[in-house]
Amino acid sequence: MEEIKLKRTLGFWAAYSASVGLVVSGTAMVVLGNGYGVGGPAFSIVAFISLLIILCVALSYSELAAMIPGAGMIGEYTISALGKLPALFAVLAGYIVLVGTDGGANMIVGGQTFETLTGVPWYITVFVLLGFLVAINLMGVAVFGKVQSVLAIGMMTLLALLGIWGLTGFGLENQLAELPPFSPLTWKEQAATLGVAIWLFIGMEFVTPLAEEIKNPSRNIPLAMLFGCFTIWFVDLLFGLGVTKYIELDKLAASTIPHVEGAQAMLGKPGLIIMGTVSILAAVTTCDTYLVAVPRMLYGLSREGMLPKFFSYLHPTTRTPWYGIFFVVALILVVIVYAFINNANIELITTMISVACATWLMSYIIAQVNIIVLRKKYPAQKRPFKTPLFPLPQVIGIAACTYMIYTLYVDITVLQISLCVIAAILLFCVAYLKGTGQKLFVPVPLEHIYEGIRKRSEIEDENGESNGGTKLDISS
Repeated sequence: MEEIKLKRTLGFWAAYSASVGLVVSGTAMVVLGNGYGVGGPAFSIVAFISLLIILCVALSYSELAAMIPGAGMIGEYTISALGKLPALFAVLAGYIVLVGTDGGANMIVGGQTFETLTGVPWYITVFVLLGFLVAINLMGVAVFGKVQSVLAIGMMTLLALLGIWGLTGFGLENQLAELPPFSPLTWKEQAATLGVAIWLFIGMEFVTPLAEEIKNPSRNIPLAMLFGCFTIWFVDLLFGLGVTKYIELDKLAASTIPHVEGAQAMLGKPGLIIMGTVSILAAVTTCDTYLVAVPRMLYGLSREGMLPKFFSYLHPTTRTPWYGIFFVVALILVVIVYAFINNANIELITTMISVACATWLMSYIIAQVNIIVLRKKYPAQKRPFKTPLFPLPQVIGIAACTYMIYTLYVDITVLQISLCVIAAILLFCVAYLKGTGQKLFVPVPLEHIYEGIRKRSEIEDENGESNGGTKLDISS
């Protein structure tokens, strides 16, 4: 009986949408509004520096995804470089913790926004949207690609148009009598907001777990991430500079929904409706990205024997990892149910997001270390995409991520929870790997990883056309 394989159906725009679908989230828009409220228009420079840092990380992920185009993503990259324990830790600490916090929080933000606009209780909206997204992802990745492309590109377009409208002031009469100072902070104080600004881009690598379902991944994945980072920065720049002409900076800085208040100050009720729509779309695309990306990470690790076998099950018709999808839904529901019981009090959730951000940055560090190790270990290996100026981007990226983790751990509560979470993850990783007779720090040969990818994904023929796949070249 022929083995069921993941199906290559996604093109560039679907890959791009997966890359920006998580980044332009409700929490990211809150950071955008508060950043401009605290730092004024000069926050644009801080955001640009953050862009340069995240591009260093994106270059590393681009090289890794092009060289090892597997659904296991950071897990499979790390297996060949550092061994199974660091690989499993990178996935669980970097992504499972995040889904269990940010996924539910973004759905709650979207639901509460819809409640503000319509009066419909937020939890009803959340459960309807979640059911809709689960159905889409169970049906197959091709359906995801079409829906996500429309939602993500529509959301980016609305934000850009709103920003342009605000900057031009066409037909608007409620501009502030006195424009805010360019930088209400000293430049040393501006630099201290770098750890906040990086949240505008974090998650752009969520396209890489789709490597086995994207056509020509060695080209489309790097392009999607790099183009995604630039367009996110540009759209954020337009919107941020636009709203500062219509609302006082201290109001933006103090608000829990600064992006909504800024749009309302600019356009009145229409602004509230437009930004409310963007917030709802952001919640949908964020959750949709989690549901498509994380199950495929679990699938890739399960195929390598690093997680229970049921995570590698694919539905025979849709070729989607159903058990992984249900697992992600369960993680999201934990936060939603907690918020419902506590009347949507998400103070604990915001703390956990900081915890997730720190462990996520740890996975970024591991990814960049992987590049350095694999370059030394497999110097002649074919790399369809190579990081320019190697190893400078990796050195900068590692140093920047380390600094940002430090800024998060200044909060003692975040540090204490993080230590408990990291200890629990390491305990599970060691227990599972030891219990299944696997070595912790012995790297798996790259040829073995390629063989696994070849067996479970559609591959091009000699003409490079059949199945919409990619020709996997493991030659050195």
